[in-house]
Amino acid sequence: ARLEASGARMFGAYWCSHCFHQKEIFGAEAYDRYMSKMYVECAKEGEGSQADLCRRMDLPGYPTWQIGGELFPGEKTLAELDELSTIALEEGAR
Repeated sequence: ARLEASGARMFGAYWCSHCFHQKEIFGAEAYDRYMSKMYVECAKEGEGSQADLCRRMDLPGYPTWQIGGELFPGEKTLAELDELSTIALEEGAR
């Protein structure tokens, strides 16, 4: 829930194996409840594509997380995402 509260977004592409793995660590129920709202499809041919936004963001690769306005490229563990979102929420409260 902290991840969602921090306004996190994950940028990825449907063809990206690292993105697929990143989604899988959440499990089906959590993905449906939270990640589906946070996920931004960057592939032009992908369902619900936001390729223009991704291009403007100048992402270093996929997946890339945006948490607290900062970009964090690469797959993250649940513990890493929890830590990053906690820091973002604490900084936002200052």
